[in-house]
Amino acid sequence: MNTPTNGFLRLKRLVPAPLKRRAKEALLSRTFRRAVAEIDSLTLGEVPPREVLERLQLGWGNEGFAAQIEYLEEVARRAATTAGPILECGSGLTTILMGLLAGRRGVATWSLEHIPDWSARVVQSLKQFKVPHAQVRHALLRDYEGFSWYDAPLTELPMEFQLVICDGPPGATRGGRYGLLPVLGARLPAGSVILLDDATRLGEAEVLRRWVTEAGMDVAMHEGRDGSFAVITRN
Repeated sequence: MNTPTNGFLRLKRLVPAPLKRRAKEALLSRTFRRAVAEIDSLTLGEVPPREVLERLQLGWGNEGFAAQIEYLEEVARRAATTAGPILECGSGLTTILMGLLAGRRGVATWSLEHIPDWSARVVQSLKQFKVPHAQVRHALLRDYEGFSWYDAPLTELPMEFQLVICDGPPGATRGGRYGLLPVLGARLPAGSVILLDDATRLGEAEVLRRWVTEAGMDVAMHEGRDGSFAVITRN
């Protein structure tokens, strides 16, 4: 017996995969544009509600790699209020979000990214939505003594950062995310904050242990349904 549901399923199977993919991409793009517009319309210093951040995350579409919602909320809260420059290790959805929240207040974000294609996507989005004061710098990973980290353009970067969004380099990198402290620790003054994503993962937990051992830091762990992160304050 034919039913409307069966007919719909047959019709769905007949739609070519490229057409379905384009339809999905168009829907995600529209969702992202609307979320960006909502955030852009907020009063300076106002934090977007969770439902708007969820739509922003959905529209970005980087499934499996985009920041989890609890971490995204913490990034938004910090970006809406931080007074000084922001450093981002790795780039992506958080780059757009921080530009919308911090950049509109005149606070600059400097993002280090080692993957050219990904850097190009983020830069294109920044241009498309006219996101202010967000700089993405292509920085290859290089070997340091005992670890690998970004080849940061030190002469271009501010002498101090008040906030660091630490979601890179990839965990398989030698030393993981450890290089932030030896390479740029001198630019993190007392009171500056590092948000370390995936903080309970084996590699990140070891990085956190080394940071705490080698420098004065207070750590607050946050564990949610989708993952964990640490809020680290430099003493």
